[in-house]
Amino acid sequence: MATINLHVPEDLLAGLEAKAAATGKIVEELAEEALRASLTESSWDDLLAYAQERGRLSGFTEEQSADIVHEWRKEQRQ
Repeated sequence: MATINLHVPEDLLAGLEAKAAATGKIVEELAEEALRASLTESSWDDLLAYAQERGRLSGFTEEQSADIVHEWRKEQRQ
């Protein structure tokens, strides 16, 4: 695992320390979890934005898209 040094505001560090103590973790573990969660959320946000743009360009409404998916799934089961 790589090591880096980060500078964080005192209030953020205090919050990390308090939450780490409350959850029985060390600050580094909690910070790693928060970074992973943030990166994952960012990836999902990017995917959602892409899907919304593709949907807009297709000319179909969200409701029509759901209907198309349901119909396709129904055909696949037959």
